[in-house]
Amino acid sequence: MNENEQNQSNEDTTQNQQATTDNQTVENQTDPTGRIVIITGDKGGVGKSTFARGLLHLYLNKQLKYLAYDSDHRNAQLYRHYDSAQPGVKLLDIFTRGGADDLLIDLEKELPPLVLVDLPAQSGLFFENFEKDLGVFDAVKGLGYRVTMVSVLSRVKDSVNILRILHKYCGDRVDYVVVKNLFHGEADKFERYDSSDTRTKLLATGAVEIKMPDLFFKPYDYIDEKNLTFGQVLEDKEANIVIKSRVSAWLKEFEQSVLTANQLLGIKENAVVTDQAA
Repeated sequence: MNENEQNQSNEDTTQNQQATTDNQTVENQTDPTGRIVIITGDKGGVGKSTFARGLLHLYLNKQLKYLAYDSDHRNAQLYRHYDSAQPGVKLLDIFTRGGADDLLIDLEKELPPLVLVDLPAQSGLFFENFEKDLGVFDAVKGLGYRVTMVSVLSRVKDSVNILRILHKYCGDRVDYVVVKNLFHGEADKFERYDSSDTRTKLLATGAVEIKMPDLFFKPYDYIDEKNLTFGQVLEDKEANIVIKSRVSAWLKEFEQSVLTANQLLGIKENAVVTDQAA
């Protein structure tokens, strides 16, 4: 190889390396740092916090790195049941201006790959004010996050109305997961939602529907009374075999349902059904 050929070869190699670097830069810019999952619901008792607790159980079981926040101060179920499980649950106050600033501060400082936020029931207007005041969606996008709004439904009209308002405000700035809570009836009984224009619009933009199984009241009440995580009740010496069996079966069904929306809920794409103790 003569000198001219050698120089041309070196130039081609440099250009190829630069192209590779440029491609990697583009990929890094478009690949999000992580996922922020925000749980909403139309009113107290819809099953919003139960879903949040079940999801946090999966995060723990799969050893995912996350930060969790409970902004439902009147009924801080997520905090009450899961603050004892590392890394704990932080309290947020979205009703007071500046009360939830720590969320963005934590994200900027720690850049966790996964964030779970349990909103209070019927807090849509307060959430809008919080989002507008801080420009939350733009701020987290700048940090590399994509937001998923999870709406837990009952069969009442309010569920559809609040979901419609949520979608009107958030638009395509977020992803959506809609949860039918089967405590309120079989999946085909959610007729108001199923026949709504809101559902049609959401599905057209990639929303995912899942079902949350109904947990029998006796194990639910036992967990509630003792402030246990779902994993702790499986190891609790005072819990009888029926309670443990019902919870274990519920967790397996819950996980199978959630994994149909695994990417939107911050669970790795290769997630598999796991042992339930955590």
